[in-house]
Amino acid sequence: MDFRILLSSPHYVAAVKPFGVLSEDDGSEGCMAGLLRSAGIESPYPVHRLDRTTEGLMLWARTREAASILSAEAQSGAFSKVYRALLSADPALPPAGELRDRLYFDRRRDKAFVVTGERKGSKEAVLRYTLGEPFDWRGHPITPARVELLTGRTHQIRVQFASRRSPLAGDGKYGSRLNYKSPSLFCEEIRFSWEGEEIAVTLPPEPER
Repeated sequence: MDFRILLSSPHYVAAVKPFGVLSEDDGSEGCMAGLLRSAGIESPYPVHRLDRTTEGLMLWARTREAASILSAEAQSGAFSKVYRALLSADPALPPAGELRDRLYFDRRRDKAFVVTGERKGSKEAVLRYTLGEPFDWRGHPITPARVELLTGRTHQIRVQFASRRSPLAGDGKYGSRLNYKSPSLFCEEIRFSWEGEEIAVTLPPEPER
């Protein structure tokens, strides 16, 4: 999946983050901010982030004022993100539902955990999902899932499914035993509002090679 700009205005830009590219601006030409600068987008401000191993849509503000407005929308839950995930799904996982947990992210271990009770530093995590039809990959069933995030916690999709014995395919950090090709998580749709207008951006299908 290549870097592409799908939507641009004087206030914001929506672009595709490739696998392995850092969301945060580390000053290099290879991070997302560097790619945007090389495309003529000066001083981009990220509205949200994606893990390095997650491909898909990201929204960036082009001014400080736009960054403040869009970041507030993201914090309020009005900013919507829909993902496509590939799971090593447990047969007992319901075909659709809502997952609600409290997550604690251990920065030292770079890993999130589902916790019980009100552990200091833990945050509520909620998502909705629908499973698709499984397909076979080298003798192993892989189940696609459409996932709508209602909160935006670090590694949220990965840990919530893994805690139900349904890790993302190839995600060894969260228990997958498959040597599946990466990535298995894509942000395929973002929805937000700007000056009263509802805006949706959808990831186009990959061209046939």
